[in-house]
Amino acid sequence: MKIDEHNFIRYLQAGKEDALDYVIDHYLPLIKGIVSKTLGPFSKNDISKECCNDILFSIWKNSKKFNGEAIDFKKWVCVIAKYKAIDYYRMEIKKKENLSLNLMLDPSDHTTPKISNLEDQENILSIISRLKPLDQKIFIMRYLLDFDTEEIACQLQMTKSAIDNRLYHGKKKLKKALGGIPIEKSV
Repeated sequence: MKIDEHNFIRYLQAGKEDALDYVIDHYLPLIKGIVSKTLGPFSKNDISKECCNDILFSIWKNSKKFNGEAIDFKKWVCVIAKYKAIDYYRMEIKKKENLSLNLMLDPSDHTTPKISNLEDQENILSIISRLKPLDQKIFIMRYLLDFDTEEIACQLQMTKSAIDNRLYHGKKKLKKALGGIPIEKSV
């Protein structure tokens, strides 16, 4: 049995692993491109690999649902890849948002900023709460989660200069509210 572009769909639907190998050989670069473009700032190697594997598993598991010719198969693969990558993107966003909502940071964790006690945490929250909701989110992402401005811009679908502008004006506003103390020293 020689698998080629004319019969791979039939063999894939029949559960032949050689057909899955054919799909991997011919469609994996396309899948990787969609995943890296969709995941953007999250395109860490582990997440991208996990997403690609999940896509290939979905193709394998749902191959019997595909109705069409080989020319339509590429479109079908692209749709599966796009929606799976979006699911992974949403999961990563949710993880980051959960981190931002949980400001009780582990003092043994040396990779996160140190917030020594509950009073300091409440002080930070009260300082940030003086900003508009979008600016609050930007400040938490930038100064508590240590995102760079490009990651923030990508996640919030804004330009990098818009993020920088909001950070600059937010710091000015907070400095004024704190009586002239720079925001970095109060936080």
